[in-house]
Amino acid sequence: MDKSWLNIRDRCDNKYIKGIDDFLGWAYSQPNVSSVIRCPCKGCRNTAFKTRIQVRRDLVGKGFWDSYKVWDLHGELLVKVENSNDVCNIEVDDDTIETDDIPPMIYDACGVTNMENMNNYQEENEEPNVHAKKFYKLLEDSKKELYPGRKKVSKLSFVVRLLHLKSLDHWSNKSMDALLRFFKEVLPEGSFVPNSFYEAKKVLQDLGLGYTKIDVRENDCILYWREYANDESCPKCSKSRWKSKDTGGKKVPHKVLRHFPIKPRLQRLYMARETTKK
Repeated sequence: MDKSWLNIRDRCDNKYIKGIDDFLGWAYSQPNVSSVIRCPCKGCRNTAFKTRIQVRRDLVGKGFWDSYKVWDLHGELLVKVENSNDVCNIEVDDDTIETDDIPPMIYDACGVTNMENMNNYQEENEEPNVHAKKFYKLLEDSKKELYPGRKKVSKLSFVVRLLHLKSLDHWSNKSMDALLRFFKEVLPEGSFVPNSFYEAKKVLQDLGLGYTKIDVRENDCILYWREYANDESCPKCSKSRWKSKDTGGKKVPHKVLRHFPIKPRLQRLYMARETTKK
């Protein structure tokens, strides 16, 4: 499908408008699509379901989400094919099975560009370092069948896809725990389905890109960080750091900021082969 119209910055351009209408026509022609689809505008980023008129209005007013290159949430499927030493993506028919890109993701996340070099490193060192241990653990999970006989889905790919769905559809932690308990009941014995959302997150923790929780004053006076990290009340307004309601003995802050450090994100950015080329 033609995507050249995405490069047009003037959203009043007739070619851009035609591109939106073609996209909507194609998206609504997919099986099981009724009155609403995910809105891929820069504001919604596929997290909100809207009608055709609402999606069209958002795409004209806000623009198409730049990072949404592969329209997999609107019916487009990909398969990876080898061409000499290069890997390229091609569009395929709906009945083609999508390939699992988890192992390449692990190589990029751990900065491993050559498996032979990693093996040589192992031979020269009696004990692998922390990064090597994480790499081999993730690689093992990517090859481990979710349950005996289920070769197309690995333990790692199952967790990645499930957490992706949780993020897109705003599932609560409680609903995730209930869903995972249900999976444990219905899947064959010996499955590697995590017992809880907490365990699922632990499977992916070695990919990095975590965040730091920082307590915040209710009216945003300060962050309880650095010189204020251990303060029990705000030095500006003197209000308590904690909620006054009965929380069963546990101190609960009024607000929490999730800080995503920039350094590991830059490291990951340059570890990925395709990103580094760009």
